[in-house]
Amino acid sequence: MKVFTFFTLVFISLNATAQSFSWGFPFGRADETEKDITHVVTEDKIYRISSKYDLGTFNQKITVDQFSLNDLEKSGSIDLSVEQPMMGVASLTFNSMFQKEGSAFIFFYTDYDRKTKKNNLLFREVDINSGKLGELQTVMEMDTNDGRFVISQSDNKQYFAVLKELPYAKKSNEKVELFLLDDKAGILKETTQEFEFEDKRDKQHSLYVSNEGQVILVKKVDEKKEKPYLNLYTWNTAENTVSSISLKQQDDYQIPQFEGKFHESNFYFLAILTYEKSSNFGLKIDMNGRNSGVGANGILALKIDSMGKVVFNQRNDFEKIIANLNLKDFLFDSTGIWAIYDRMYVEKKSKSSNLTDGDFSYDYSYLNNGFVINKLDINTGKLEWSKTIDTAEPNTTNDNGDFLSTLFYLDGSNLVLLYNETMDLNKAKVHVIFNRRFPIKEVISASGETVSREALLSAGIGVTKEEEFELNTQFLIPVSKNTFILRASNRAEYKYGKMKF
Repeated sequence: MKVFTFFTLVFISLNATAQSFSWGFPFGRADETEKDITHVVTEDKIYRISSKYDLGTFNQKITVDQFSLNDLEKSGSIDLSVEQPMMGVASLTFNSMFQKEGSAFIFFYTDYDRKTKKNNLLFREVDINSGKLGELQTVMEMDTNDGRFVISQSDNKQYFAVLKELPYAKKSNEKVELFLLDDKAGILKETTQEFEFEDKRDKQHSLYVSNEGQVILVKKVDEKKEKPYLNLYTWNTAENTVSSISLKQQDDYQIPQFEGKFHESNFYFLAILTYEKSSNFGLKIDMNGRNSGVGANGILALKIDSMGKVVFNQRNDFEKIIANLNLKDFLFDSTGIWAIYDRMYVEKKSKSSNLTDGDFSYDYSYLNNGFVINKLDINTGKLEWSKTIDTAEPNTTNDNGDFLSTLFYLDGSNLVLLYNETMDLNKAKVHVIFNRRFPIKEVISASGETVSREALLSAGIGVTKEEEFELNTQFLIPVSKNTFILRASNRAEYKYGKMKF
């Protein structure tokens, strides 16, 4: 914990850029634990889309809250969940949703037909502003209820990729079917991929599709008497060929976490590497200790061009193990690849004292040590430099870790971070000490140097004892070149705001 007086609070560089903030009216804070939250900004509204699996209906509960972009006031809320019959539950099951344009979305569903014994994949257009639902249309079917459909969308929203995870076939090699769809979910191309290993029940796939229709499949392989590893498959839909690369490490280092994305027709894959015996299973985590959980030993960087050729497969080992490393995102600019990590550990404990009573209610504790920034060469994948930012924030519970991460954006050739730092302030000479989370803005150059670091005293959140709202570090949405939407929270409420610079 750091102790400051008000006058020695912060260093401000001459290169710091002024920003202004405006905040909307506070609303009761929604529980976002174990929910998928997506924020969408259109010309006049902010949409908060919440999705959580409902054990009562065996379906996703989809809620859309609407806020005026002008005054940031809440204007309504719509339930877009599958309508349930009076008796029993609907056979139509939500699968995934993707933005088409503005408030126009495409929702995918599955529906098992007991008469034909087929599992159908369907879609319809949905307007998240009016709640209007289009007609359901069938995309494809699967001859079983045991399989699964995995779907992804290209950045330009012109293509969908669909993976059919076929049901388990005993003593047979595993097969999957891949499909390329247009923006109206019409099938353009398809292929079948048979793997060289036996089928498993627990299938784990990640799917990506480019703006040109190239499809990438990342698959977890778990064979007998071997450590699990990942394979990456590239489907060149133009030539209808599939190429593959194994990401298995010779020393059995594991990949517990990864991210993939397309950029300028190339596919980039970034993964955290851990020592093969590194595991958090059975460990007693000391949440007051600043080094708990699994340690990261390095990162793996992969680049594949538009033809499916591997440009680089670069492993970067760290000099020292980094505890609790979690890849948040990675960005591109003319200077290379920026990778942003949280050093966070999440501990989940059941609230039930009897482990057999089926209690699905949990307590969550969050530990954060700060952040790590990596810069990688975009042509080779080699790590150019690594920068560690220590914050040592107090641990939090049941708040989704809302205050412990970092927001970020690129400003020219610099990376800008927005995060919280808790400080003890001794008010004048009276022995009254209170803790506040100060919103911090740190600017990092392309060479890894801190250009400026300042407390955003004008943000109107944190800083004083009377101001209960603090910076929420879950999302930052650009709405123009110099304007972002963000959020502030306290234990009971949240509010949306605009940041301009």
